[in-house]
Amino acid sequence: MIALRAFLTVFAIVALAHAAAAETKLTDFNGEWHGVGHDRESALQFLQDTSCKTVIRADLTHMHTEMTCARKSGLSKYVRLTVVLEGDRFSGKISQRTKQPGHEDAVINGSIVGKKTDQSANFLVTWKGATPNTTVDLKLISPTSYSMQAVALGITVLDVTFNRQSR
Repeated sequence: MIALRAFLTVFAIVALAHAAAAETKLTDFNGEWHGVGHDRESALQFLQDTSCKTVIRADLTHMHTEMTCARKSGLSKYVRLTVVLEGDRFSGKISQRTKQPGHEDAVINGSIVGKKTDQSANFLVTWKGATPNTTVDLKLISPTSYSMQAVALGITVLDVTFNRQSR
């Protein structure tokens, strides 16, 4: 569950990263992004390689993001995030579906609130149910790259760097 929330948090971070730089507009992040890094399903598991694809659609105050991440093991996650930006603060909703061969799909929903600075965004994902809250740090590396790190219960559950693939 922690990893699932972490992935959702990461997805939210991606959306927030788009709003991270004061000079950067949400619309600058429209397009397709590809990321590679590591994630885990729970604090008791080891970090595993993951590959993610994110599609972002935004206007000046709203962002809709869809992210799909997959592991070699066959586990995949689909995250949908909707964010509203008001000044340097943002809020929104997040939903994550995890698919694993031989298991029933797991769906978790939550809300996000956070704040952006010149080159970063930090937010909190509050999950419905027993899943621990997740903090997400999003850092703008360049106009074509950003990193996202999600932490739950003091343990990194997601660490991915994204690069723009197309607008």
